[in-house]
Amino acid sequence: MSPNFYHAINLLGGITLFLYGLAQATDSFRYTFDTRAREAMSRFTQKKTRALLFGAILAAAAQGSTVSTSIAIGLADVGMMTLSGSAVVMMGASIGGTFVTLLISLDIVKLSPLFLAVSYAMARLGRGWTEKAGKALHSISLLLVGMFLLKLGINPLLDNPAVRNAIAEIAAKPFAIFCAALAGTAVLQSPASVMALAVAIASSGALPQSAVFPVTLAVHLGSAVTILLAASGGRHNARVLGTATFLYKLAGVAAFAPLVPWADAFMDMFAMSMPARIVSAQASVTLFNAAVFYPWPHALIRGGVFVLSRQRTPGLGAPAYLDNELLKIPPLAVKLLSKEMIRLTNYIEAFLQMQLYPEKGGGELRKLLPAAINDLTEACEDYTHAIRPPDAEDHLALLEYKTVTYAMLSLREVSRITTGPFRDLLKERGSGGTDGAEWNALSSLFMETLRDAFHAFSLGDGKLAQRAADGETAFEKSLITLRSRLLKKGSGDDSSLLNFVTVEGRLARAALDMVRLE
Repeated sequence: MSPNFYHAINLLGGITLFLYGLAQATDSFRYTFDTRAREAMSRFTQKKTRALLFGAILAAAAQGSTVSTSIAIGLADVGMMTLSGSAVVMMGASIGGTFVTLLISLDIVKLSPLFLAVSYAMARLGRGWTEKAGKALHSISLLLVGMFLLKLGINPLLDNPAVRNAIAEIAAKPFAIFCAALAGTAVLQSPASVMALAVAIASSGALPQSAVFPVTLAVHLGSAVTILLAASGGRHNARVLGTATFLYKLAGVAAFAPLVPWADAFMDMFAMSMPARIVSAQASVTLFNAAVFYPWPHALIRGGVFVLSRQRTPGLGAPAYLDNELLKIPPLAVKLLSKEMIRLTNYIEAFLQMQLYPEKGGGELRKLLPAAINDLTEACEDYTHAIRPPDAEDHLALLEYKTVTYAMLSLREVSRITTGPFRDLLKERGSGGTDGAEWNALSSLFMETLRDAFHAFSLGDGKLAQRAADGETAFEKSLITLRSRLLKKGSGDDSSLLNFVTVEGRLARAALDMVRLE
């Protein structure tokens, strides 16, 4: 076979290993994120300057801005960070992402096989922090080995005059190289991999200086496209921040583009290698973008909200908080699941109220809620199964995990009864539940018990949980009395009523089970 075939294999393998190393770096960072780290980060990011620094450090440590953005959104969703604070973290993450380009531009990629061997030994033989450091170094080593293979593959390919001339022809046209880099970033969904490819081509001398800023600006904007696509099907805060990120980087690219000739002239004053020029260009763009918008994070969020308000809103049953990106950070994932469950209990409470007291209204919403309850229950249940249990050493996180997942089992039963037997029996009996003063009192006690149980779960309030337990006991006593009287009468209509109040009792017990551990 042609030598170019093997060079192409090295190029493809290098890109693949580079992407795998980035994914491993992100995962290894997430695995170390426990309750204490989450709370420390929440406190640290209360001020804008520290939020910016946090985003930069997080992106550098995780070898990419995706994890920084997802953690920032998660902290905002559970009320530990504002959305504008998340926007500042995103700015910092954009700056921190430059560290990846700096790393791959250095000659240490030649030592990457040695780093890989050392990190593997540390991860396999070490204990405690040595093992964790080995895993972190292992992912970075994979990234560097990928870059090493990429260079091994691309340098011989660029010796081919046809390949070199094709790249030179594209690179000579700023708009063409901008579009190519933008498309590459959007397709690979990895800005770092496109920058790695640019560094490899630049190292061989096939990339002219005039192409550095077009590539850098395209990757900067393309990274926003990646975040926007990832957030498009997610919850509200994710979509707001994704849209705000896109607006932030789009405006930054538009503002910096007229300055490119002056920036090129300034960099010509220094004897830089092409890889160093690429790193400097990326740092210039990200720092400029952050400097322009740092004073106005609220404006970015308002812009994101405005754009989303023009789009079709997701259905009632779409999750508002669940985020698959945070499944590997159990403390945050459990918090988000808890908020989604609270939203589900609000749906159930509203639907039961509308069913029992139709005269109070409900209209079209009463028809939409059953499907929304079922859809949201299924989403919460799937998310519960996907959460990785916290480490046993993190006692608080493990307790919260057990509490919320146990409550989810009970909430699933509440949801099933509400949209199934309860709804069906109420349809058989006709709308409303007006069977005299005793029936109204029993229905009122049922709703109070359910409401107290739901609110006890939402607030983590032991007193409300006890009140719900007392209400359920009083309901059971009233139910026994009513059942005894109805059985003596022996009427068919009374049998229907007896079935209905029995289902209410099952609902009350299932709701109370949600707060058994509170």
